[in-house]
Amino acid sequence: MTAASNFRQKTHFMKSWKPQRPPSNRDRLELYALHKQSVSGDAPTADPPSASVADKAKLTAWRSKMGLSQQDAMEAYVVECERQVQLYGTRDDGSRSSAGGGGNSGSGATTSFSQQQPNNNQQQQQQSSGAPASSQSTPMYHSTTPQNTPAAQTNNNNNADDGVLLCPRGLAAIPLLCAAASESRSAYLARLQVTHPSNGWWAKQEPLCLEVNNPLSIPEKLIIGIACQIERISLVVSEYMGHGQAVSLLSPRVLQAFLWPVHNVFLSIWILWILVCTYLGSMVSMSQTLLFGAKRTNTPLGRLFLEEILPAARAVESLCEQHQTISVRMSGLALMPMMILCDVANGVVGRLGILVGSVVFVGMGACGWWYWLCVLPWLAVCSVCLAVMSGWCFGLIELSGN
Repeated sequence: MTAASNFRQKTHFMKSWKPQRPPSNRDRLELYALHKQSVSGDAPTADPPSASVADKAKLTAWRSKMGLSQQDAMEAYVVECERQVQLYGTRDDGSRSSAGGGGNSGSGATTSFSQQQPNNNQQQQQQSSGAPASSQSTPMYHSTTPQNTPAAQTNNNNNADDGVLLCPRGLAAIPLLCAAASESRSAYLARLQVTHPSNGWWAKQEPLCLEVNNPLSIPEKLIIGIACQIERISLVVSEYMGHGQAVSLLSPRVLQAFLWPVHNVFLSIWILWILVCTYLGSMVSMSQTLLFGAKRTNTPLGRLFLEEILPAARAVESLCEQHQTISVRMSGLALMPMMILCDVANGVVGRLGILVGSVVFVGMGACGWWYWLCVLPWLAVCSVCLAVMSGWCFGLIELSGN
């Protein structure tokens, strides 16, 4: 069977696939990008003037496959589909999804704006994307996101792709970064033992908030670059330490254990930067819409609340959950003012309207400029210093165990 035949069969299957739990937005984007590359080739290099935040995120994902042949993209699409089907499972007809709870439990402020969204609009978006209806227990900001990547037609009709992503790419990656930060010391050391220095985890990462060539992405690239060099030191140290090496008295695991807390702290700093960048970007976009109007900016105020502000607030709330690691929970505590501001603005929207709520959001955020630009960077530096100091303890533990 040819790659094109496999691709068509898998595309048809994904239209009717009903996962047991909702796939992450990042996985949806991966399938979307591979599908677009398969049927349309390389993505355009420039964003259309009317592109929304979601459209730009989809284009960014599509551009990440630039240079990949359409046949290779088809094969990669089939492999990725099989991986996601195995990861998320397939529920039987008539059974309910096992993903319960929902991201809105414990947050009453989220309903203020969501009550203004008509339910029929959500159903129309799901029908237009060709995706199955999602479970009622899905969090609010994923309620109109299809449960799989819709199979786009061979034409370039963008309307068929609406609803693939409702929150920015960075916010969609936060659960994955939290999972990476929860890696235990023993698992971290075991992973380094089987990882080649040129194939490190950090070396594969790229900025999630902005385009790579955007000057404003320099802070995020700096975070990734420093963490990449630290990881590289952890990987190449086995060539110089250990039995038969230049430093035979110490095992490479000692230095790797010393750098493990630093690795986790940089993950937390990256999460913090993604949320702050999303918050400040929402303020800028909202200010432009208030000044020039939604028709000119193509960014309605309601869409900003639904796709960026509320998901960011719930993401901060999730960072403080008990199952998170201490470094992630500290980042969540540092971002609590942001969550409070988002929920207060959302409450104003429910009582006085979207216009007043937007003005309150921008005003409160501007008044707290000193916190975003001074306090949070200082806390990030302090967390790195604490990680280095605690690293000595883990290094000694590893040394004593040898």
